[in-house]
Amino acid sequence: MRKFAFLLHPSFQMLGVVNATEAMRVANSVCETPHFRWSFVHDSAPDVPSSSGVPIRAETSLSELEDFDTLIVCSSFRHKDYVNAGTASLLRRFARFGKTLGSFESGIYHLADAGVMNGHRATAHFNNLPLFEQLFPEVNFCRSVFTCERGRMTAAGGTACLDLMLHVIKQDLGPMVATRVASLINYSGRQRADALQDSLLTASRHDHQPAVREACRLMEVNIGATAGGIEEIARRVDISRRHLDRMFREAFGCTAADYFRQIRLARARKLVKSTGLEFGAISELCGFASYSHFLIRYRAQFGLSPSQDRQSPNLTAYDPSRIRPSDDLHPFQQGIDVKRMI
Repeated sequence: MRKFAFLLHPSFQMLGVVNATEAMRVANSVCETPHFRWSFVHDSAPDVPSSSGVPIRAETSLSELEDFDTLIVCSSFRHKDYVNAGTASLLRRFARFGKTLGSFESGIYHLADAGVMNGHRATAHFNNLPLFEQLFPEVNFCRSVFTCERGRMTAAGGTACLDLMLHVIKQDLGPMVATRVASLINYSGRQRADALQDSLLTASRHDHQPAVREACRLMEVNIGATAGGIEEIARRVDISRRHLDRMFREAFGCTAADYFRQIRLARARKLVKSTGLEFGAISELCGFASYSHFLIRYRAQFGLSPSQDRQSPNLTAYDPSRIRPSDDLHPFQQGIDVKRMI
């Protein structure tokens, strides 16, 4: 029997935890003998509220946890508020003893902060990836919906947690059992480990042409590139620079270069609002040719300097129906409500 323990931090995402445990429950129901067992643990108080306010009561504390094979850290909003030195020490101890460690959504922050993910592949929700990549350079972050390798597993959150668990079921019980479980829970959108997360800009669920979505994806993954620019992106999507600009004007009302600058500025603002990085370093990381140019563009886009923005609560809401990088900031990073996340 494979034994999972889910370490719940306050404001954990209920959807991911339910997806994972329901997949194991259904797998057990179709097998002659149950293969999975799971429990919930805490490191502060037994009643752990989810982000929706619905709590789960943990059976035991992490310090008393003994009988398990895999520990999944479940965290979402305000992950930094729940860093615990004792928990980090236990995570390192479990890693030394050969336990499998994993995370849902921003639970990866706690694993990375404890140092147990150095040299391992990992993922997180695409809104957190730019920040985590800078905070933990020794972790091999990727944009996959989930990762699963010897001794480590991570999921970006939501239905990606179900994808990860179906992958585990396939490994343990075979592809037909995993397919049967997915069928029984009516999950037709099953994704493999090499599937990449869609962001708002690259999602296929809106009407933008594939070349526009692919160009946006290339912009997102080449934020810091200073060479090639739009000409290189146009070449990689196999259309002319002029045609690409025309498509971007139709989709967003601006040129591809203007849009790329918005993406760079949106990434810069995430780092301004969520880290203590020096502004010059942020400018360089986000691909600006000079710090002075970065300051001019930042003020023009957001109406205040990076230093003012870092100190500002910035309570201005945005229109969620619009699709543009500067409106695609995390609500917490915008300061709309420090207790609310997506």
